[in-house]
Amino acid sequence: MNFDRIQLNRRNLLKAAGAGLVAAGTAGCSSSVKPQENPGIIGKDGKRVLPWSNWSGNQHCQPNERLVPRNEDELLNILRNATQPIRSIGSGHSFSALVPTDQTLLSLARLRGVENIDSDAMEADVWAGTRLSQIGDKLWEHGLSTINMSDIDTQAFGGALATSTHGTGKELGTLSTHVKTLRIANAAGEMLECSASQNADLFNAARNNLGALGVVTKARIHADKAYYLKEHSWMMSEDEGLERAEELRDAHRHYEMYALPHSDYMLGIAIDKIDPSEIPADQPEPSGDAYEAFRMMSNLIDYMPFARSWLVNFGAGGVEPETRYGKSHEIFGNLRDIRFNEMEYTVPAEVGPQCLREILQTIKKQNIPVIFPIEARYIKGDDVWLSPFYKRDGFAISCHNFHDKDYKKYFAAIEPIFWKYDGRPHWGKIHTLKAAEFAARYERFNDFLRVRKEMDPQGLFLNDHLRSTLGIS
Repeated sequence: MNFDRIQLNRRNLLKAAGAGLVAAGTAGCSSSVKPQENPGIIGKDGKRVLPWSNWSGNQHCQPNERLVPRNEDELLNILRNATQPIRSIGSGHSFSALVPTDQTLLSLARLRGVENIDSDAMEADVWAGTRLSQIGDKLWEHGLSTINMSDIDTQAFGGALATSTHGTGKELGTLSTHVKTLRIANAAGEMLECSASQNADLFNAARNNLGALGVVTKARIHADKAYYLKEHSWMMSEDEGLERAEELRDAHRHYEMYALPHSDYMLGIAIDKIDPSEIPADQPEPSGDAYEAFRMMSNLIDYMPFARSWLVNFGAGGVEPETRYGKSHEIFGNLRDIRFNEMEYTVPAEVGPQCLREILQTIKKQNIPVIFPIEARYIKGDDVWLSPFYKRDGFAISCHNFHDKDYKKYFAAIEPIFWKYDGRPHWGKIHTLKAAEFAARYERFNDFLRVRKEMDPQGLFLNDHLRSTLGIS
């Protein structure tokens, strides 16, 4: 999510914070201890191997080898000669333990780029190591845009497909639904092509593959004619936001909500296609200080927990509506300089607002110390076997806390609410489900396991987390 979309009145917050900190008897600065640097180990080839950590720092490992193939032939040679398990890494934006291993880490950072762009067919090939932020400009040069995009655009394309990464929109599916064909290397070092008509089972499994089937190197995607977007955001009451959720979803190409825990407010964000003639000559620049405002409130509340609701309402009450315009990829993508940990579940679309309401009520009732906004989005159902949106339209609810704040008690309190509403977790986000629970939620779970065994009979691409998640001994 993008804090800059929530333009808090920081000047007033600073005044409130100053008064509160005086009352609390503190200077308002929180101390932090810089962790000792880990120099890594000497690997199998006698060279130093650095440790790995994901973006937020909640997942980390010390591999004994890091490999970065320069091309597909080198990748296939690596797989044919592998003597220990391999886990592929993208940009490190998963919060679950999909990556950690003490053996081989494989990066596709050198396999990147957008090529073979066909403006008439509206298709393009995207290499798996390509960052999502690198796709938009390249397509735009050829008169194309992505059909949709997630709001984190620093992810690697291959990793985004592996976990059904998504944006928002009632009639718009995940990034995996844009894929027309896939190239994937199996454990034997063989390159396979798959699509809806060729190796269809592999195609339906590989579009949400968890890195457990093999190594996806490239995919051909559907695109759209280049288009511009208008984004409008405004603050409303929590009750209004929940009651109008379906109405606003139906009225806009994209609609999402940011609920503010311990407040009476919710931010609505509506995005629609526009003609470029509608873009005003002068657009206001965002203040860029909303993150600091939330961070400041969070630190202040540590000293004044009794003032939590007042402070959040005070800040939210000063938010003014905001409108911005731009090329599609400029509106979709956001700079990620706010580190956090995240749990996301998708519940059936029709019960989404009800589930969100119960989560907000639980946070207030249990006085859970969190002010990080909760993001809620509608996404169209699909036919990808392990997609959280398999055969049903979804309402994805994303709960976060700052990376240096405790998230475990918070997530433990709300995860059972997701289960109550038949929720399916995002594979790259924090959850506690095991194989039996996943099998109950996905009718094609065993089919996925069958394809996985065909692609990787010896478990070359597994780690402890995947063995537990997929039920493989």
